[in-house]
Amino acid sequence: MTPGSDEPNPEDGKILSPEELDIADDDHVTEIDEGRYVVSPDVRTDDSYGNQVSADSDPGPQPVPDPEPETPEFTDANVHEWLAEQMADSNSRYGFDVTAKFDGDVDQQQLVSNDIVTAFESFMLWYGRQMDGSTPVEDVLGILLSESNVPVKYPPGSFKEMVRSTGLSPDDSIADLVEAVEERDGAEF
Repeated sequence: MTPGSDEPNPEDGKILSPEELDIADDDHVTEIDEGRYVVSPDVRTDDSYGNQVSADSDPGPQPVPDPEPETPEFTDANVHEWLAEQMADSNSRYGFDVTAKFDGDVDQQQLVSNDIVTAFESFMLWYGRQMDGSTPVEDVLGILLSESNVPVKYPPGSFKEMVRSTGLSPDDSIADLVEAVEERDGAEF
């Protein structure tokens, strides 16, 4: 309205009358409860059976049942399926999502990466940290590998690098190598 006038100002926008605000009689509106409505912007609202109301029949307002939200059932299969979908939807080439129990404590770890070594190393380090807080992770992993029934084949380059790290030369004996490894409290590959 313009100041000092009872005339509406066209720049203020259209002023709605009480009749225009009453939506209860609109063909596009169905009242589902007192003060609660379903409004369709482009088609007439339909009855509870999905049949559109025709212009020449007036059944009056029909109740529309409120859909009850489904509570998801949490089962092992559902959780595993959801985790698999999440992993598949990631943009990474590798990953893991693990829940593990260690001496009664449960821990979880998830990682996705485009680097297979990073994914494997992260898993191994996480697992090794869960075993024993007082033993260094590299020792825990070495013990686990040496005690397992899975033979580990090291690439020759790793072995050569380990021998070089001892400071030995080709003239030294295998006994010298064993002694150097024992002095270092193990070999690092």
